[in-house]
Amino acid sequence: MAYKRILFLTPNLGSGGAERQMVTVACLLKEAGCEVEFLCYAEGNFYAHILKEKQISIFWHVVPNPLKRMLTVRQFVRRRHYDAVISFLETPNFLNNFAAIGGKRWKVITGERSAQERTFLSKKGKIFCWFQRFSDYIVCNSENARKMWMKYCPQYGDKLTTIYNSVILQPTTSSYVPRRDNKLHIVVAASYQYLKNAIGVVEALALLDEAERNRICVDWYGNREIALIGTKVYDECLAAIHKYGLQEVIMLHEDTKDIHNRMNEADVVALFSRYEGLPNAICEGMMLGKPIIMTRVSDYKILIDGTNGILCDWNKPETIKEAFVKVMNLQKEELLMMGKCSRHKAEKLFKREMILQRWSCLIQN
Repeated sequence: MAYKRILFLTPNLGSGGAERQMVTVACLLKEAGCEVEFLCYAEGNFYAHILKEKQISIFWHVVPNPLKRMLTVRQFVRRRHYDAVISFLETPNFLNNFAAIGGKRWKVITGERSAQERTFLSKKGKIFCWFQRFSDYIVCNSENARKMWMKYCPQYGDKLTTIYNSVILQPTTSSYVPRRDNKLHIVVAASYQYLKNAIGVVEALALLDEAERNRICVDWYGNREIALIGTKVYDECLAAIHKYGLQEVIMLHEDTKDIHNRMNEADVVALFSRYEGLPNAICEGMMLGKPIIMTRVSDYKILIDGTNGILCDWNKPETIKEAFVKVMNLQKEELLMMGKCSRHKAEKLFKREMILQRWSCLIQN
């Protein structure tokens, strides 16, 4: 790839999926010979260590006032002579587009990560969508998201493209022992917010009989402190665990930089969200060769079939419970075969060379 100066614009480097994927793409472009920088306007440095290891510069301009933030970001972008400015999520996309008003010489590339219909219907969402006219490309990380954009904003059809998330795993040092301690071990990597459905999972586990409870262990890793609601979901989930006597069945952990080792130790990687863009945790679980349990979100029809996982409904705890029981009843050989099928799918869908080529084409076109 020809030398390019690229800026990634993000609120912070917290532990969310969008931040994780942005860091991954940045590292790929850095390795391809680009000069890559980050601009952050809020606190949160969970992934900062990865960028520092890759010698990627991070500029922090923490500006609480929204209007001052708009002007600060615009001034920063317009002064530094980038070839492309890349952002994910609604507010950074708006700031990216706002910086381009009045003419530009750089590519404006915005990313769609969540694919929520209510985004297009809300007043704020409609305003943000209007500003997408200043984007050169709108990158969706799932076909589901691209189709949603085509439905609500067909005027941007020629800007829309789908690029799946690239999966770069941290080196794993843990070992996998199937059904350790005679239990099925499931790992969930998701923050404690309502859309991730931790409380629904607790309710599903409560439907298991005593014998079944003794055969399963769920470890949930995620950020407890969520903007606007604080630890409300985490606290409610913990209360429900005590109410149903599930302290030995599901454990709630803080997010961890060592999540790939925790996934590697598990029998299954799962996700129970109400909606998703493209779920990083599921992609990573597949690449690690794990059977998958997930709700019918995003491109589930492409990610999961009967060979590598089981589907359930986020709003029906009984279907989540049924998924748990089905996997608990699988033989060891069946678990291993499902894991191999997951790995095979992941290698085709998330190959890093293919993902890098797609991003390079957008930047250089």
